[in-house]
Amino acid sequence: MNRLIPKNIYKILLALVILLSLFLRFYKIDSNPPSLDWDEASIGYNAYSILKTGADEYGNRLPLSMRSFDDYKPPVYIYLTVPSVAMFGLNEFAVRLPAVIIGALSIIVVYYLVKEILINWDNGKKEQIALLSAFFLAISPWHLQFSRAAFEGNVGMFFLILAVFSFFKASSDKRFLVLFVISFVLSIYSYHSFRLINPIILSLLIALHNKEVIKEKALFLISFAVIVILSMPIYSGFFIQQGTGARLSMVTIFSDPEIQRMSAEKVLEAKLSGDVIGEIIYNRRVVFIPTIVSGYLDHFNFDFLFLHGDGGVQHHAYNMGMLYLWDFPFVILGLLFLLKKLNKRIITLLIIFLLAPLPSAITTGTPHPVRAIAMIPVFQIFAAVGVVFGLQLFKKNKIPAAFIISILLALNVGFYLYSYYVLTPIRYGYFWQYGYKEAFAYAKQNEVNFDKIYVTYEYDQPYIYYLFYNKVDPFWYQKNWNYNGNGSVDRFYRKIGKYEFKNIDLEKDKKLTKTLIIGSSKEIPDGTPRVIKTVYFPDGKVAFRIVGT
Repeated sequence: MNRLIPKNIYKILLALVILLSLFLRFYKIDSNPPSLDWDEASIGYNAYSILKTGADEYGNRLPLSMRSFDDYKPPVYIYLTVPSVAMFGLNEFAVRLPAVIIGALSIIVVYYLVKEILINWDNGKKEQIALLSAFFLAISPWHLQFSRAAFEGNVGMFFLILAVFSFFKASSDKRFLVLFVISFVLSIYSYHSFRLINPIILSLLIALHNKEVIKEKALFLISFAVIVILSMPIYSGFFIQQGTGARLSMVTIFSDPEIQRMSAEKVLEAKLSGDVIGEIIYNRRVVFIPTIVSGYLDHFNFDFLFLHGDGGVQHHAYNMGMLYLWDFPFVILGLLFLLKKLNKRIITLLIIFLLAPLPSAITTGTPHPVRAIAMIPVFQIFAAVGVVFGLQLFKKNKIPAAFIISILLALNVGFYLYSYYVLTPIRYGYFWQYGYKEAFAYAKQNEVNFDKIYVTYEYDQPYIYYLFYNKVDPFWYQKNWNYNGNGSVDRFYRKIGKYEFKNIDLEKDKKLTKTLIIGSSKEIPDGTPRVIKTVYFPDGKVAFRIVGT
């Protein structure tokens, strides 16, 4: 039957899948998610600053780690946003455009990656699985969520799968080693998770595919040496309280004071009671192990994957898991089938899948779908293999089975699309810091009438929205951000000209004259006098109340 299928049909179908992926990712991209979150606003303004001045908001010239909110963002997404901002201006569309493009490119790479992994399989089966893998990635709730907003993990995942594809291709065409080196290094510079798993993946690629490496020993050694040299600035940052080291200290469980306190208390109790085993178990070097194991296993939780997602509502659609419920039997079936067909390339795929949750497991707040984002393409490949070989189980009833499976998928996808495009912006709009654009537009129109403008820190990092929506001149800001003269910034207080960003104390602040106060509904309750404007979340609840004194 496969011989009767024209060779070009798969390319045509792939083109249709890519068009579908672009539509799903471009549709209402500037309004859904309903607002830029603070990281997106920071990415946008720093890209704008680099475009105009060659330096970030703090004046650091072409940095390899963006200081931002002292969380030191990876640089790749920001640099990708520079040409986007140059073409379309500083706005939501420009900030999210790189995510859309990278998301669509990931679908193409997955198609060709699958063909490389299954290189010795029957051509018909290989093409079907590759095409289905691309299609499932195009409609994946997990992937769609992170390729419609400026998530750096999406970029890191793309460069990792491109690197693995290039490595496999290099066994027959050594020119792909250049692409392998570039994409592998860019993955490390794209997102923090890949700084942990990529060195392990590189070691395993060498160990598993040593025959290919030995055949072209000089070329591979040069490639690996270049990767090490280019990655050095990142890994040297682990040992300082800036860049990678600062980010790691913020999120790792090893810095969790609650775990450290518990460890110290339990060790003291064990010492006092003469419990040697207890001293070992609760030692601070050991006590983290159960937490890491538990955090790792969280990423295989059925509720997380197929029902409700994680606790971060910006990571999934309303009432949806990270994958379709429809995926479950096919993921299991595909995994089981691949385990029966193990070879070096399939083992490489499985290792990436198993390593992907590791960066999240050693941090707080598990499961975390961004930190474990490398799982996404592997899940889609499992599902594709499961569908293709699952249909073989029906033999004589293959066509009716395929029809029923397609209907069930269509129903699941339809529910998801309604949830994502209709319900989620309303239900979860509050989590995207909705309302800053409207609040700052009003402040800009009326700022000449006030001596001071106070803006709440209730929703975190309001200053970046002021910079973004007012397109504040980066040259000016680089000279004026250090208003206290010591080079530090207070997370809950910033000052830019007449604007002060702080927690609102209404009883105190309303006594001032000619002051505009922009606060949350908690800080400025209903019934407060002199409220001159109210900004609402998409669900109708109050985001900001604006008071003039």
